[in-house]
Amino acid sequence: MQTHSRRSHRAFKTLGLWLVVMLLQGLLVWPGHAGEKTDETLAQEQEAEKPKEAKAAVKLQDITVMAAQPGVEITPEKTVIRMDEFIKPGDVRNLTDVLKTMGGIDVMRINPMMASPGDEVSIRGLNEGRMVIEIDGRRINHTGHYGRYIVDWSTLNLDGIEKIEIIRGGHSVLHPFAIGGVVNIITKKGQKTDDLTPDVRAKAGVGAFATSTEALSVDGGAYNFVGYDFSVNNGHTNGYLRNNYQDNTTLNGHLSFYMPREATLELGIKYSDVDYGFPVLNDPSRADYDPGSPDFFADKDQLRHLNWPQYAQYDPHWKKHTTYLDGIFHMPVGPGTVKVHGYMTSGRRWTSLYNKMGQFTPDEFTDDRTEGVLAEYQDIELFGFNRVTVGYEYQVLGQPSENPDIYRVNSAYAQDVITIGDRWRITPGVRYYHVDMDTYYTQFGQGWPETGKKQTNDGFYPSLKVDFQATDETALYAAASRSYRLPCP
Repeated sequence: MQTHSRRSHRAFKTLGLWLVVMLLQGLLVWPGHAGEKTDETLAQEQEAEKPKEAKAAVKLQDITVMAAQPGVEITPEKTVIRMDEFIKPGDVRNLTDVLKTMGGIDVMRINPMMASPGDEVSIRGLNEGRMVIEIDGRRINHTGHYGRYIVDWSTLNLDGIEKIEIIRGGHSVLHPFAIGGVVNIITKKGQKTDDLTPDVRAKAGVGAFATSTEALSVDGGAYNFVGYDFSVNNGHTNGYLRNNYQDNTTLNGHLSFYMPREATLELGIKYSDVDYGFPVLNDPSRADYDPGSPDFFADKDQLRHLNWPQYAQYDPHWKKHTTYLDGIFHMPVGPGTVKVHGYMTSGRRWTSLYNKMGQFTPDEFTDDRTEGVLAEYQDIELFGFNRVTVGYEYQVLGQPSENPDIYRVNSAYAQDVITIGDRWRITPGVRYYHVDMDTYYTQFGQGWPETGKKQTNDGFYPSLKVDFQATDETALYAAASRSYRLPCP
């Protein structure tokens, strides 16, 4: 209040001074009679008509109004964030800390202290249900069975990440089911070196609400034949809301084998263990009210897909194990490069919670699994001004404990990048989907249907994008595409 009063007082003083100056100017220049000029006014006009000496021009040095963010490269095709160069104010502990600094990306955090299973990331208003999150070019969105195609951001810390690619919109046919855009995480693969000395990095941090993080990573190679990158990350927080605690442990491992003919075989594993406490009611009108925690009422969302109240009598939480396995083979062949990528994502979750009727059920189990193989012939240079990529991908998505084959997806695609002169680039492409589905019907009324719903979808989905480099600092582009979203079960 004192600061506000001082500012108001200064404002009134400034206004009063301005009025006095204007009044004095009027008294000095206003003539005694209309249409007549005083001697002083005539002298001033004569002085103004005299030629004046030219003043020397002063050249100022270049002034940078806004510099590019370190480690971030923006082109019409995509935004690339190189993690060894990326810098932002404040602490950077997880992937969402990076994404929320990018234009056009919105991050909604359930737990402000750590990335959690309830977080939601959107590109231009479209969340993970209509965008694609990838590791090394393969999709990691959940199967979608009992929970949509969301992503558990708590499993994706920054250890082992070399760079992040962000593609806005659905114009790239190289990424399946991408309507809103793509976030592609490129992992570290180790080094091709004969120096046996590894790079070892360790870090730790503490924060409010008993938040702590510890991380250790080892990166190196041996005999110009094998490269490696291993890391472990542990995090804990009591959370801001009552019972909104979280414990994360993540292990990352990558091996790269460098073979003749410039071929490379990359093997990767990522494992995460997350114990996440659901926020519980903390209503002053209840007997179990805790005055040491913030108020939290029944009309607040508990989790993005759990919007009924949880209570403090028991410990509502979920415990989840997630494993990502990848094997990637690269080799130059003729005018392009062959890539074969086999992968699997396996998730197992135990949920203890109150249902909508207020009954507590411990350790409800659900799981999901995605397996697939991706084969590409990349960047084929045909005529010197274009690069063609063709590929095929096969995926099986399901719930192993009940229905392991909810979806079988076959898709083939082709894309050409045509460069015309120094300013124009045209990117046509097309993707074909054939999807066999064995889903369940939406529940209406009492009970679940005894049999599921089987159907097949197929079709071609074209795309066209045109880029124009207007100046060195300005690029324009236009894109039109037809995209396919894998239906929710």
